[in-house]
Amino acid sequence: MNFSLNNVNKKWFWGAIILVVLMAMALLFALKTISDKNKEMSSFVGQMTYEKSQIEQEYQDFSKSMDGLQFKTNNDSLAHQIEMQQQHIQSLMQELHTVKATDTQEIARLKRELALVRSVMLHYVNIVDSLNQINAALTTENKVVKQKYVQATQTVQQLSKEKSTLTDQVKMAARLEVKTLFIQTLTDRNRKTDKVKKTATIKIYFTISKNITATPGDKIVYARIMTPDNEVLSNNPNDLFPFENRQIQFSCKKMVEYQGTDLSDVLYWQVDQLLFPGTYRVDLFADGNLMGQQTFVLKK
Repeated sequence: MNFSLNNVNKKWFWGAIILVVLMAMALLFALKTISDKNKEMSSFVGQMTYEKSQIEQEYQDFSKSMDGLQFKTNNDSLAHQIEMQQQHIQSLMQELHTVKATDTQEIARLKRELALVRSVMLHYVNIVDSLNQINAALTTENKVVKQKYVQATQTVQQLSKEKSTLTDQVKMAARLEVKTLFIQTLTDRNRKTDKVKKTATIKIYFTISKNITATPGDKIVYARIMTPDNEVLSNNPNDLFPFENRQIQFSCKKMVEYQGTDLSDVLYWQVDQLLFPGTYRVDLFADGNLMGQQTFVLKK
């Protein structure tokens, strides 16, 4: 009887031992499983946190790039579109900042948005580059056009200057000149005199030189007799003729017919005012040009 009881106790004892061992093993397995899950979760959280930080960094890079693009274009419409995209990026960055790293759905959505932002960014970069290339080409073309315009203007100015010079040379060549100019003072009896009180007529002999480039035809020869104090002897204050864009007085005039060969003639001026001793000067004009000068002296 005692033997049977001992055997039963032993069975219970060993059964309890085995049960404890099994429970311990189950507990250890459960703890290991929890530990593995925790490690897996920690690894997942770390990975998602890193991925979130990478996405945030890309958003920041795109935002800076968008800022740079605005300064690379002068197109107002394009600059406005870039600014709108920049605001959209800032809004996505704020959303990403508030999202938890473990919110996989939101992270995935913002990652897809990032892909769209990247494609839009490349689109704008291509547009800006194209516009800048076009502007650079136009700038170069404008420079070339301006250079050609400047060269053409300089050529026209040079030709105009040469034409003006040639015209001046032709005018100079066509100007009439006197070969001889001789002054004779006469009394009222047509006798020669150099006395101021006896002078009644001033006779002006002149010969216009041959000039085949001058325009032939009727010419009006004007004489200006200048007193010693540089006043014009004139019988009428309205006796004027054009010279160098103004009207000046003359003493006497005569119409002559010039045919390109030597032409001699005489002008007279009758003294009707008081003369003074001194050196007088006669200036002879035709076609608005001074042909020659000569002086004469009247004594007391």
